[in-house]
Amino acid sequence: MDVRTGEILRSSNATARLHPASLTKMMTLYIAFEAVENGEISLDTPVRISETAARQPPSRLGLRAGQTIAFRYLIRAAALRSANDSAVAIAEAIEGSVPNFAQRMNRTARAIGMDRTHFLNPHGLTQDGHLSTARDMSILGRQLYFDFPQYYNIFSRISENAGIATVRNTNRRFLNGYRGADGIKTGFTNAAGYNLTAMAERDGVRILVTVMGARSSNHRYEQIVSLMDRGFRQAPRRAAVRRPSRPDYVRAPEDSGTGVSAGRVIRLQTAPTASLFPRQRPLQPGEAPPAELIATLRDEIDEVIDDIRAPDPQEAQDAILLAQDTTEEPEEAAEDLQLAAVAAPERSPLPARRPESPPAEGAEVARASNGTAAEATTEITALIDADIIVPEDLIPPPTPPLVASSPLQFEHSPDAVAGVAVQDGVIVIPGLPPIAFDLTGAQDRLLSQPDGASPSEPMPESTADAPLADVARLAPIPALEPADGALTVGEDGRILWRDEELLAALGAEDAADPVLAPAIVLTSSASDDPPPPPPMPEIVTRVSTSGGRVWAVELGQYASRFDAERVLLRLALSEAGTLGMGVRRVTARGGRIAAEVHSLSQDEAMLACTRLVARDHPCSVIDP
Repeated sequence: MDVRTGEILRSSNATARLHPASLTKMMTLYIAFEAVENGEISLDTPVRISETAARQPPSRLGLRAGQTIAFRYLIRAAALRSANDSAVAIAEAIEGSVPNFAQRMNRTARAIGMDRTHFLNPHGLTQDGHLSTARDMSILGRQLYFDFPQYYNIFSRISENAGIATVRNTNRRFLNGYRGADGIKTGFTNAAGYNLTAMAERDGVRILVTVMGARSSNHRYEQIVSLMDRGFRQAPRRAAVRRPSRPDYVRAPEDSGTGVSAGRVIRLQTAPTASLFPRQRPLQPGEAPPAELIATLRDEIDEVIDDIRAPDPQEAQDAILLAQDTTEEPEEAAEDLQLAAVAAPERSPLPARRPESPPAEGAEVARASNGTAAEATTEITALIDADIIVPEDLIPPPTPPLVASSPLQFEHSPDAVAGVAVQDGVIVIPGLPPIAFDLTGAQDRLLSQPDGASPSEPMPESTADAPLADVARLAPIPALEPADGALTVGEDGRILWRDEELLAALGAEDAADPVLAPAIVLTSSASDDPPPPPPMPEIVTRVSTSGGRVWAVELGQYASRFDAERVLLRLALSEAGTLGMGVRRVTARGGRIAAEVHSLSQDEAMLACTRLVARDHPCSVIDP
């Protein structure tokens, strides 16, 4: 077809009713552009994905039920990726359901002259009665080009961002392989075969070709190129452009939408862009918010958090549906699995809730009906920061400051070591709280000293004057043997206690009286041992993966790159036995162009030069 005039230059079985496959999405996109133009929906309108759209078979974008995505991304996925889930989402966003959208598709088809087409779905999956013709699809492609030139360029993009993934055009071979190509849509199902409506422009002449029922993608491409070339040869260089008229919608008995028996009617289903209710007066600084506002905020926050944390029951049956019937090209099947893996995480990225701690005695914690104390405290703190008065009974009690703690250090010196003693189950270390291993004996010992009286065997002053609360309480353990030279010292200079001693203490540990608090670190003196010698450097050798194919041959030097490449190609055919596995290169050397073959074994390089020199052809071996 000559797009300028609408004249059909060549046709064969153009009115045979066949399965259109994803060529159907041209009508879906036409109505989507029309809805945006009429104000029914905008490109930035968020669309919530239904279960019906999410479980469509491939080709898919990877949408999940319940997620929200902008309308513009659905258009990109349907136009480039030929995504079935995006097509259904477009239909439901505009008309509410697939049957209602199909009625609008048929009404639009009749209005633009597609008299042998009947649509039942927006994606083109095989369905009895969902049929069209090559002539009708050409009419639709021309109408799409003239009615929405501002959106037509989307069909010429090789790849595009679709919100949750980057989609690639299924029509890349024609766009990249034919000069002047700029669209438009591919289609494939087992019942339909390989379909394509293509458009290209050269020197002001624009040709549209539709092929339906091809045996393979190669056969389809060959038919498209042949008809395109014929169209450019046959179409006149100059012709008056006759734009098709915009559709005049005529109401049919089965239509449920608006319309009259004749005349041009544009159907509008506009949604209000702003709330019909007046906006609430903002709170002034120092003004207390109403209790209803606080409760509503808590409920909405909890509802959003619970909705995000809810498990996602996505059905993973794409592989089964792909074996039955699919509208994607076979070479695009692997990309669907990758997009689905990126778009559908197995679990929520939010961490699990932290268990609530019981409130302090006497403190009243503000809570929503289904909220947590931490969330209520965060909301109230935000209101206080905004200079809004909050009732005193809702203000949480202040959190006590954290006190930084660090273990007491024992200075390792002869005088300090001499002052360490064990008396009546108490270890006394100068400068540190006494440690009681026999707690009962230590209590009796301390309580039996009225007013600091000295026992029969006096204790050091630091222990006798210490109150009972300052004595570190440790669970009784077996008798502690004196330290000897066999104790192990760690790399940081600390003594490593024996396992049985520490395990015995930890086994009887009380949660309210931990064994390891306060921490006592005993450090050893500096060692006189010389530092260990530095390690010897390790020599790592790499095994060659080239299999010894590191030789090359030079096949002469030439005046131009073209001459060198021609020699390489000719010798690659005549010497396939020796040079066929080599890598051909053209390099500049000494102001001239050298023809070389690399990645050869030594035997292959020697044999190749022997054969070529015998035929009076220049050849020299280049060793590694």
